[in-house]
Amino acid sequence: MRRLILCFVLATLLTTASAFAGEGDEPLRWRGFETNRFWDNWEVAVGGGNSFLQLSQKMGSDPGKFFKRNGWNANLSTRKWFAPVLGMRLQVDAGEFRNYSYDMSRFGSGAFKTPYIFVHGDILINMSNWIGGYKPDRLYSAISYLGFGYTAMSWTKNSVGSYNGEFAFSSGFLSKFRVIPQLDIELDLRTWLFAENSLPAQIRSGGRYTLGMSASVGVAYRFNQREWSRAYPEVVVDGYILEAMALEEQLIARDRELQSALSEVQSLTSKNRSLAKDLEQSKMVVDSEAKRCVVPGCVVFFEIGQSKMSDYAKATLDNYIEQVKGLDSPLMVVGYADKETGSATRNEQLSKERANSVANYMESMGIDPNRITTTWVGDNVEAFTSPDTPIVNRCVIIE
Repeated sequence: MRRLILCFVLATLLTTASAFAGEGDEPLRWRGFETNRFWDNWEVAVGGGNSFLQLSQKMGSDPGKFFKRNGWNANLSTRKWFAPVLGMRLQVDAGEFRNYSYDMSRFGSGAFKTPYIFVHGDILINMSNWIGGYKPDRLYSAISYLGFGYTAMSWTKNSVGSYNGEFAFSSGFLSKFRVIPQLDIELDLRTWLFAENSLPAQIRSGGRYTLGMSASVGVAYRFNQREWSRAYPEVVVDGYILEAMALEEQLIARDRELQSALSEVQSLTSKNRSLAKDLEQSKMVVDSEAKRCVVPGCVVFFEIGQSKMSDYAKATLDNYIEQVKGLDSPLMVVGYADKETGSATRNEQLSKERANSVANYMESMGIDPNRITTTWVGDNVEAFTSPDTPIVNRCVIIE
């Protein structure tokens, strides 16, 4: 009865935690990644190997050969990952321990076979994703775990001693090798600690605890959603939208100023045609100075890690080019990169590629290359300090 109650509690905890991860309109987040829905990132695993029993009072002095004391183990588990680092599993281990008596005068020198079943729930920590960051194409993952469960010994008619059972603590290390996106090969090294009085009297050493150990090789299958989606806080998205809107309003205002100035210059040119040559020369100077004064700025945003312009960025730049194509003032193109991601060396190269990408596109659209000066600052200088988000610093500014 106690075993059934424990299994029910572990299954309930696992199901409740999974459901919590999928509730609500706003997904939970972990280090920039959305947690998943209930049926995402599940695994089913099966494996088999050997098991070994170590008694606390007989460390290093066990009778019998080491390899003769190895039994077998088979296991079946289901797992749920809530984030790239955190997961839980419910596992059933079944097998057989083989040990020799420490009181040979009473029980003889033969090996005693002790069947067992161990039902346990474990908390899984993916150390590779924790230390090295999440990578969807990672080939090897190192996972440590710690758990609690119930172990039953000598429960068959032919086993040594009478039935007994105890609660046990489990821990171990799981190595996962990616074969295909759906399938992993696994090596599981685990231990569980329980009271020695749950063992048959024939193999007890007189200590307080017993350490069960097993090593198994198996396969794990992942189904439904297997990867993790990046999540951006709403405040970051809203800040980016507000900044883009403010820049668009500035561009519109600059465009109106430019159109007004051009209309004024055309009017003055028409009126001065009848003047003498010296007045015509003065008109040309005024026209040139007017063109140099009214030069709008432009900001072109890029995706993270990219130097290729998006269609949205090209649309923004096309509008700007139409405004300045008829002018003769110099244009300064400055590339930036955000310092929140990537190395300083990579960001220096990335800001250079972004600046050259914008300059080349302007030349292809008819801007005189002699007007363009290109430079880049990497992540040493922030293009914008508000809002406080790396998104707005992945850009090129034209002045």
